Amino acid sequence: MHSSQFKEKKQFGVDKTVMILGSGETGSDLSWMAVTSQTKRVVMCHRSGFHFAPKRNLSPVLFPILGRKSSGELTVPLDNARASLFDTAYVHPLLRNHTALWTFYNVYVRTFLWLNTGTPEGLDQVVGEPDPHKNHVSRIFFNKSSNAAPYISYPYKHLQPSPTPPTVLSRIRSALIGSTLKDTGGRYIDLAPWPQSISAQGIVTFQNNHRPEWERMRQQTIKSDIVIFCTGYNQEYPFFSAHNSSLDRKHGSKAAKRRYAVSHSERDVRGIWNRNDPSVGFIGFLRPSLGAIPPLAEMQAQLWILQLLAPHRIPRQLDPKDEEHYRLRHPADSRVKYGVDHESYVYQLGLDMDSAMGFTEILKRGLWERGWKRKRGDAWKNNGWKDEGAVEVGGGGGGDGDGVVDYD
Repeated sequence: MHSSQFKEKKQFGVDKTVMILGSGETGSDLSWMAVTSQTKRVVMCHRSGFHFAPKRNLSPVLFPILGRKSSGELTVPLDNARASLFDTAYVHPLLRNHTALWTFYNVYVRTFLWLNTGTPEGLDQVVGEPDPHKNHVSRIFFNKSSNAAPYISYPYKHLQPSPTPPTVLSRIRSALIGSTLKDTGGRYIDLAPWPQSISAQGIVTFQNNHRPEWERMRQQTIKSDIVIFCTGYNQEYPFFSAHNSSLDRKHGSKAAKRRYAVSHSERDVRGIWNRNDPSVGFIGFLRPSLGAIPPLAEMQAQLWILQLLAPHRIPRQLDPKDEEHYRLRHPADSRVKYGVDHESYVYQLGLDMDSAMGFTEILKRGLWERGWKRKRGDAWKNNGWKDEGAVEVGGGGGGDGDGVVDYD
């Protein structure tokens, strides 16, 4: 079945072998649901790896060797805790457009994960890292469905015939810094390469990806009772496509200016509308590497409506040269090619609408609360084109009454 047909745990059945095709957030969620159900075995197949990230800030314990334990306090969501002042905001164009920032992020993320969980490739992830040509923060979508991580790592930590002993450096790290990792109770998820074939008897043969999971799985017989395809989806607009085809038949190339932007590459203004036809906006059709789509969609809607109703309020031309810095560097074989860095994209839209607060405004409103701590899409509601009561209205929409609508 396709993942869109899956509705409840009882569809896994009892004492069944479940094979999940796909290692994105849907595949990871369903693998975790399956392994915590009354299943016999769970196999999750991937094509080119994944990178688990926490949903919330980790709260590591300092000096666990002294018996110190985690407080168990709920931390803030990770995408709300990222500081963007002088990072993606207020960065000189020469640095903004350089790969130096991406290089720094990559080192930071790997170091952060290693210090907290001992594995730089992902949250508590000892196997399944992205392929080498993709294994960089500028090229991946972080997988925040990390509940599956300890179940995937379990066989390589506890069931391998000769597990690799921890290094001296790893022992020192775990004595000084430790995060509370979930105990799986002996349950685990078998990670496997993509299937190569399935025999008439239902026996699965996996592709040789020259990774540890293939070495482990090639020695085992896998006969799945249930297969769930978590392989994504295609975006189709039959009403637009039919219109474009009709115009092509009637007018040929003369109809080019009135074609709807069906493909993402045709939406050449901030990924929202086509420069030749701003009357149709595509809101929410993008994917942040880390973060949520709704705040970005709200910013997109603001910019699109502004250019429809009051284009004179846009302070400068929406130059395509200002788009490269927020785009992910997708490899040629990537299926999704419209990824963005959440913070960089929000800041660019804020600049486009003249709603990004200046440095003096940051100081006026409070460096910590408005400039460093609050850097999501809602921060831009405090400046630019708006009703005078916008800040007060924001406080009544939800959250903690601080003048900002909370999305999480």
